[in-house]
Amino acid sequence: MLRLLYNKRKVNKKTSIMKRLLLFILPFIVLSACLKEKEEPIIIEPPVQLLLDSDTLVAGEKWGLTIGESTEALYPKIKELQFAKPITYLGIVGNVFTGIDGLESTIPLYQSVFLDETKGTSSGIQISFSDDKVNSIYTNEGKSLTKWPSNTNANATILKGDQIDKIYGKLANISKISSYAKKFERVSIFSKDVAKDYDPYMSLSSHWEFYASMDEKKHYEVSLDFKEGKLISIAYRLYQTM
Repeated sequence: MLRLLYNKRKVNKKTSIMKRLLLFILPFIVLSACLKEKEEPIIIEPPVQLLLDSDTLVAGEKWGLTIGESTEALYPKIKELQFAKPITYLGIVGNVFTGIDGLESTIPLYQSVFLDETKGTSSGIQISFSDDKVNSIYTNEGKSLTKWPSNTNANATILKGDQIDKIYGKLANISKISSYAKKFERVSIFSKDVAKDYDPYMSLSSHWEFYASMDEKKHYEVSLDFKEGKLISIAYRLYQTM
């Protein structure tokens, strides 16, 4: 009987110790859970794009764009297309040059110019334009610059805010500096400003593309393929953002 009472007291003592220990560590468990919850990143899923319609035409026309038309005849029709919002961007694929020479009248017709070595580098330069001025300067690795290069004379330095008609002269001067000459091995001019005139170099591209909004949720993605300067196909996809 005495042994039973002793064992009972021993069990009660252990239970009391366990309760006190649990009360001691419980706040730390709760705190750890809260910290873990706070540390978990908030993941924002991209909006779902539902494909409503798609087709590829190799004959006939779409939106007044006719198979067989030349790039020069087609361009003003693209400028006049009426959607919910005007088309401001026209991607000209393959519009790449191996130097700056001869591009004086071309650069002002576009929204950007990319400069890099043939092999491609993280220090390549991306210059964007808006309202006929330099709007931004970035390296290929995403570093924002206020000017490029940073250690050259004023007539060989591109600054944010520079007028677009001054850019060619400055780029020509920069290209003559040995430490920057390699950045002109690959001059890419893809983003055509649709508000500007036709560029004859566009006829050398085999592929154009543009984006057209129908309303706040629906938009077209359009691809135009060319052969020898003539339109050979129109591919489009109509998406709705869910």
